[in-house]
Amino acid sequence: MNKKGFTLIELIMVIVILGILAAVAIPKFVGLQDEAKQASCDGNLAAVRSALSAYYAVTAVRIGTATFPSALTNTTFTDNYFTEQTLPVCPFGSTWSYNSATGAVSGHGHT
Repeated sequence: MNKKGFTLIELIMVIVILGILAAVAIPKFVGLQDEAKQASCDGNLAAVRSALSAYYAVTAVRIGTATFPSALTNTTFTDNYFTEQTLPVCPFGSTWSYNSATGAVSGHGHT
């Protein structure tokens, strides 16, 4: 009689090999997620800074005095300079630091 199939040892070896591969792949995947979040945060910060520069230039032309918005949540600013009419956020849940006198926006310490 000729039975076809896998022995118990062969099945255990396959499970062990899959476990080793998973142990190596999962930390790399988590690291890639953090890198993607950081890149998204950096991109959103650059978008906010770019919008502030555009706002500053437009106010200089329209009213003759260049100013920055009083707050990043100013609806005139968010409605006119962001497609979704809302300020981009950091995927880590942090908030931006903003100085309305200088227009400086800084990131936050999650790196």
